Amino acid sequence: MYDEAEYIYQEFNKNFAVKKEEPLILYGIGKRTGELLERIPGYQIAGLMDGKKKDGEIWGKPVLDYKDVLEQKINTIVVIARPAVIGVIYHRIEEFCAENGITAYDVKGNDLSKVYVNQEQELPYFHLSFEDLKKEVEKHEVVSFDVFDTLIMRKVLYPADIFTIVEKRRPFPGFADLRTEAERQLYDKGRNPTLEEIYTRLQELGGMDQADRDGLRDLEIAAEMEYLVPRKRMLELFNSIKGKKKIYLISDMYLPQNIIAELLRKCGYEGYEALYVSCEKRTAKNEELFERFLADRRLEGFEACNCLHVGDNETADIACAQAAGMDAFQVMSGRELMAGSSYRGLLAGDLTFMDHLSAGLLCERAFGDPFVLYGTKGRLKVTDVRDFAYMLIAPVIFYYTIWLMQQVRRFGCGYVLYPSRDAYLIEKLCNEICRRQAEEFPEGEYFYTSRRAVLAASVWDEADIYHVSGLDFRGSISQLIQKRFHVKIESKAEEFKAEDGGKLKFYLEKYRQEILEQCARERADYIRYISQTGVPAHEKIAFIDFVAAGKVQNGMEKLVPEKEFVGFYFLRREPDTGEIDRDIQVETFFPSKGAFEIDLNVYKYYLFLEMVLTSPEATFDYIAEDGRIMFMEETRTEEHCRIVEEIQESVLEYAKEFSDLCPELLYVPVSRQVPDEILGFLDKAYTTLDMQEVTSLVLTDEFLSQTFNIFQA
Repeated sequence: MYDEAEYIYQEFNKNFAVKKEEPLILYGIGKRTGELLERIPGYQIAGLMDGKKKDGEIWGKPVLDYKDVLEQKINTIVVIARPAVIGVIYHRIEEFCAENGITAYDVKGNDLSKVYVNQEQELPYFHLSFEDLKKEVEKHEVVSFDVFDTLIMRKVLYPADIFTIVEKRRPFPGFADLRTEAERQLYDKGRNPTLEEIYTRLQELGGMDQADRDGLRDLEIAAEMEYLVPRKRMLELFNSIKGKKKIYLISDMYLPQNIIAELLRKCGYEGYEALYVSCEKRTAKNEELFERFLADRRLEGFEACNCLHVGDNETADIACAQAAGMDAFQVMSGRELMAGSSYRGLLAGDLTFMDHLSAGLLCERAFGDPFVLYGTKGRLKVTDVRDFAYMLIAPVIFYYTIWLMQQVRRFGCGYVLYPSRDAYLIEKLCNEICRRQAEEFPEGEYFYTSRRAVLAASVWDEADIYHVSGLDFRGSISQLIQKRFHVKIESKAEEFKAEDGGKLKFYLEKYRQEILEQCARERADYIRYISQTGVPAHEKIAFIDFVAAGKVQNGMEKLVPEKEFVGFYFLRREPDTGEIDRDIQVETFFPSKGAFEIDLNVYKYYLFLEMVLTSPEATFDYIAEDGRIMFMEETRTEEHCRIVEEIQESVLEYAKEFSDLCPELLYVPVSRQVPDEILGFLDKAYTTLDMQEVTSLVLTDEFLSQTFNIFQA
């Protein structure tokens, strides 16, 4: 079994042996710090630091405040904490360390100033505001707008992604590549081709019949119609000047004018004077399109100086308009904004088609407003809960759901258990994906379970009692025995902490018979509940869990030993020695390692993900004798539950849109890099989360009797 304390010691000793004679500070006062101190008596540990406790003594070491650190002239701080809180801790001491020449490390020797690098950058465009654009528009009598990526944008990362969507909806081998090649060849010949000309060339390249040609063309138009949305700030500007200014639209595009006009109507744009399209005018912006536009305006009495062009392309829209004599104002496209933002790293990797869609949906939601980065130095500021969930939370949950659905079918499971409370949203996502993808998937049900319920029900003897009571718990012996076994003991036990092994053993022996009898009653009631589910009718059961060592699955296999369970976890926390007592089969989306070992962002933020996946019900406690589902006391506020509901609704919205974008989802390879990278944007180096209602959310773990907040460690 995995020994986390030993791992921490080995990593610390490997990375800090060279500093053995220097005074060091350990940041963290928890159990793992105490275990580490016992193993490194030869190191010069000057003291400990903590976010709340500023003085006193713990584990035989003084707790230091900032002034104490400066007085002792310490140069090195080592943070002993799980990745879930390291970022919060570092950002807390970041300024103090930078100002005083102190380096903060994690236990693996990583310089945290290099891990949590500020992602801001300065671009001149970030000093332009929506008000600046409005003032520029006000100076001119005639305003022309580019169309694609200026007034409207696609919910995909690149225009060619539309071709891949078409190919998946009406399979024609190599269609997406052929479609790109047909257009390229015509442009290389100096043409400004129409859609019909492109498809004529495509038909020649692909040897397709007329039905395929026309069907694929119509699907492309339909896909454009489906996935184009307005850039709302630009629509606001357009409507505010309609009837007051002469508005024209100028587009380098192969779609015919009537189709573009229909796309614009769908996005809310109506009431402009005319639409100039390169394929119909047979000239582009970098040729004579602006000159023809201005010639028409002169016939109406307007000079070039009266005209302003607004567009996203620095060359085609801005330089070419200015060369023709017009004024011009650039509004960056969503993709350009992403490339200049703190999220720019997302575009640097080798992305799959699924990743393209994920990045495209993020881009549309985050950077639809051309001025969203005004005054931010490129670091995105998020103020809306639903946007936050859609952009940063939904991708990793959605990718995991697709993966587990693929795995459940691959392993031939006949039934799926969605355990309370972590699989509440996962079940909804599976059902929604199947409905939209028209896919068969094994039946399943939302299944009431919890660590406490299963572990109590699987207590048969004294050894089981010691196993369950020996699992981590913060509180008194009285609280531990009451919460774990539902046995009330004498009030004097309230005086002793659960960590007091001698006292705990005394009370467990004293109340041994009562504990065994209570667990036997719970076991009988729980097995009766299981018998009323779909479990008895199937041999191989898929057991969904989010982040776990496997205690619940382990307990279920003891209660129903004749059934085969296969766990499909988001990630499996490597069990500590003695934490589970059998080999269980678990497949994991992210690699299973100890929490201190891995640098993936999911290990930093999985506690928050667990919190937002859960059901609106309180934690399941036990099955009553009459069959009623009994819950623990609710610890969440109404506001907490409301925010979680909003987040879940936004994740479901994301799943619906993604499922429609990508047919055959259950057959495509699912990567882990992109959703994990997006989840990492939760760090304040990338995103300013201006949402107190989200950053103050607290996860309560009733089994451990602990609370967690990943934003305020």
